[in-house]
Amino acid sequence: MEEDDSIGLKVFEAIKNDILFAELPAGVQLRVRVLTERYGCGGSPVREALNKLNSMGWVERFDRRGFFVSSTSKSNFEDILFNRCHLEAEALRKSIECGDDNWEENIVLAHFKMSKVPRFESQENAALNRDWEEAHKAFHMSLLAACQSPILIDLCEKLYDQNIRYRFEARKHSRGERKVSSEHNLIKNLVLSRQVEQSIEALRKHYLSTSKFMLEELKIKKQT
Repeated sequence: MEEDDSIGLKVFEAIKNDILFAELPAGVQLRVRVLTERYGCGGSPVREALNKLNSMGWVERFDRRGFFVSSTSKSNFEDILFNRCHLEAEALRKSIECGDDNWEENIVLAHFKMSKVPRFESQENAALNRDWEEAHKAFHMSLLAACQSPILIDLCEKLYDQNIRYRFEARKHSRGERKVSSEHNLIKNLVLSRQVEQSIEALRKHYLSTSKFMLEELKIKKQT
């Protein structure tokens, strides 16, 4: 039973990650037979994973048609952005108020690890590096880790994951680039110096700049 649970969890994580990283793009049909070949497993863990992803909103199920990757839209992206800015502002404010030395050390370490990972796959491949994305997420979540609200952290993490799809979809169709390292460095320094309002504003500007870039790239993609 434990082995079956382990396989089911691995399949769930694999499908979810491929949705997040736009390897399985919005609207694509998720056929059980195709997925069993893709992930090298039986049909049962695939069906279990799809049902769980459906309950979490990553996958949509239609009668007599099957499972599909949940759709994306400009309005959905803007809703994600609005809530990220609002919720993370509150989480960051509380973290700066309550964070201790260990919290500060974790931020510094997360920022250092992110800076050591290449952002893109290679000079020839403009796709975002999954390892960088993991380090990027770890940095952003480290900023909020001392807010003393597991519910708030969970909501922020879920919104972060929903945002990933849009970023990877934009990167798949463009070699455009933003210099984000200076933005991350500014946020880190402001947070560590306990400048609450300046930290929140820097984080908000970071998200707004990223969203503008992503919407422009996605618009270009739809026009080609």
